[in-house]
Parts: sequence; structure tokens; C-alpha cells
Amino acid sequence: MPPALLRTALVLMTGFFVVISSLRMAAADDLSRAYLLPELFGIMAAEGRSSVLVEGAIPLQGRALADFERDVSRIYDAERMHAAFVATLTADMEATPDVVQDALEFARTDLGKRVLRLEISARDALLDDEVDQIARMALQNARAAQQGAPAADRLDMIRARVDANDLVELNVSLGLNTSYAYYQSMMSENAVNGLDSEQLLFLVWAQEPEIRIDVEDWIESYFMMAYQPLSDEDLQALIDYVSTPLAQAFNRAMFRAFEVVFGDISVAVGRALGRRLNIEDL
Repeated sequence: MPPALLRTALVLMTGFFVVISSLRMAAADDLSRAYLLPELFGIMAAEGRSSVLVEGAIPLQGRALADFERDVSRIYDAERMHAAFVATLTADMEATPDVVQDALEFARTDLGKRVLRLEISARDALLDDEVDQIARMALQNARAAQQGAPAADRLDMIRARVDANDLVELNVSLGLNTSYAYYQSMMSENAVNGLDSEQLLFLVWAQEPEIRIDVEDWIESYFMMAYQPLSDEDLQALIDYVSTPLAQAFNRAMFRAFEVVFGDISVAVGRALGRRLNIEDL
């Protein structure tokens, strides 16, 4: 190719890349706004910090504990988590614009806007331990209700919504994978002695029943609380939508992005704890 044509081709290719990048950024911004992702990751960052630093769970004290708490605050940075999630999600979905368009169209409907706001509000409220306990008590009452009672019927609908997107299995898988990444990264810092990779896998897999129970309890109590203002007709309309192939594809893409973000976070937390444990032992 003559030099002039080569330079022209490079300019055109660069221009094409800029157009594609702009379109990807526009889609990312649209999804982020429509699905209230900045708010969601603000809440998830708070959840993460709280779960890691639960009282008595960290075998550190004094300055080492204070340093680790700063590590955790830095790792659970909501803006960085949000940016990583959106970048992963949009790159993953670049070949499926129909899925993105469908997700955006739903989020812009009256029902979609209401559902997304209810989900965010409930998740934010559940950061309060008292609210969380009230939600779990309401779930237990619904589980104990006789078949045909309003609470039992609503719980059946909640479970249909959960099953439509396989949310229990996806969250259990996410929990197991992040747990493995956490312990493996601690091993990489030589903070876990007498444990090889096979034993670690066995240790993590042994947590599966407990993780499953935690997931089922949390997700059912969360949706029971979040969707309480919805009529049965609106909740059924939501179930019908999330059961469609395009909605299911979007949900799977979301979880693939969650796997990346929270896998990286688990590695970072495990390494940080491993380093602090080693320093404390010196």
C-alpha cells in the first residue's frame, strides 16, 4: 500500500475506533443512569466494608487493625467499583445491542422505573441492622403462613421472580468464587499455612450449604420488602418481563460483570489481610 493510502487508512480506522468508543460510552452512561448504578455501588461498597469488618472477624488488633480498615475503605471505593463494572458489562454486551436496547426500554417504562427505585431504596434501608431483622422476621412469617394466605401467595410470587433469573444459583456461585479468590490471595501472601490448593477448594466448597441458606434468606427478605408496594398485577408483569430471553441474557451479563468486580475485590482484600498478618507477626 502506498504511504499516502496507508496514512489515510490509519486515519479512517482511528476515526472508526473513536465512533465505536463513543457509542460504547453512550451505552454505558445510559445503562448506568437507567439502572441507578452509581447509587447501587455506593450501597454495595458499604455492604462490603461492613461484611469484611464485622466485629471479631479479623484476627488483628491495634495499629494493624486500623491499617487494615483503611485498606478495606480504599478497596471498596464505590466510584472505582462502578467504573470497573460498567466497563466490563458494556464490553461483554457489545455484540448484543438488542439485549442492551431491551434492558434500556424496560428501565424507562413506568414499571421499570418504579421497580428499580424500590430495589435501591430497600437495599439502602437494609444497611440498618434493625431494618434487616424486621425484613427477615416478615419473611419467616410468610414462610409459616398457610397456603392461600396473602403472605404465602406473595412469597410464591417472589420465588417465581427469583427463579426466573436463577438468582439463588448465580449468587451462590458468586459467593463461592469470591471466597476462593479471597483465601487463595491470602495463601499467595504466605498468611495461610499448611493448606494446599486442593484443600482450599474443599474448604471453600464446604461453605456451600451455609452460603446457599444465607443467599435464600437475604434475597427473599429483600424482595419481599422491596416489592411490597407493588400490586400482584405489577409484580406478575415484572416476572413476565424478567422471564424473557433478552432479560435473562442481560441478567447473566450483569452477573459476569459482578464476578469480575468482586473477584478482584476479594483478591485485594485477601492480600491486604495477608500482608497485615505478616507484619503483625514480625
